[in-house]
Amino acid sequence: MILEDLIDLSLRIKDRVTEYLGSDEELEYVSEGGDRVRAVDEAAKLEIERWASVSRRPSILSEENGFIEGEGDGLILIDPVDGSSNADRGIPFSCISIAYSLSNSIKDISASVILNIFSGDLYYAERGKGAYKNGCRIKVRSFRGPPVIYAPCQDPDPLADLKFKHIARRDYGSIALGLALISEGKLDLLIDLKEDLRIVDIAAGLLLVKEAGGSVFINKIEVNGLNREFGLVAGVEELSSILAPKNYLKL
Repeated sequence: MILEDLIDLSLRIKDRVTEYLGSDEELEYVSEGGDRVRAVDEAAKLEIERWASVSRRPSILSEENGFIEGEGDGLILIDPVDGSSNADRGIPFSCISIAYSLSNSIKDISASVILNIFSGDLYYAERGKGAYKNGCRIKVRSFRGPPVIYAPCQDPDPLADLKFKHIARRDYGSIALGLALISEGKLDLLIDLKEDLRIVDIAAGLLLVKEAGGSVFINKIEVNGLNREFGLVAGVEELSSILAPKNYLKL
């Protein structure tokens, strides 16, 4: 039932935050993850608290709520509004990202959900069962080039030595939704080597990309709270295997 539970929670969060999209309202405190809280974030936080209080469920690690002790096995990893700056300003690229892991290891993520807050598109995956969007099976794109790559600004530039005449470079402001686009073949690769991502930013998208037939390389596999410490290369094998640093692990 865990996948159904994750989908249910994502829909509940979406219902709660919809009225705050585009509100451009910041509150006077920071989240458990250390970011300034917006009205849309606070609405999501309250819905997670409500859901956690009325259901028997595993422990939760949420960017807004921090750690909530649970009763069941495993760990639910939640970024309730990934791309909150976009959501706050009404820019339609933001999502709810939820994953379930059997342990504190990324290797044990077994179910994930990404819900586009604006469009309502629902991406989900279970280990060994493939990746889906709105009930239809999705797969990473067969690479034909020139590449379309989600690559936030970083120094040194990881794309500097990539031998293509043209590279379409993108940064939309939501890593989780970027990974969802890779899983359905809209983008070829996501690369962020700054190693300042949180586990809740990427957990759901990692399983989606893997189950859609993509490759994932990451600098570490253990979950350590909400620390900003993850780097990531994910997408088509032809690019990810070239650009992943040698010390990154392939999932």
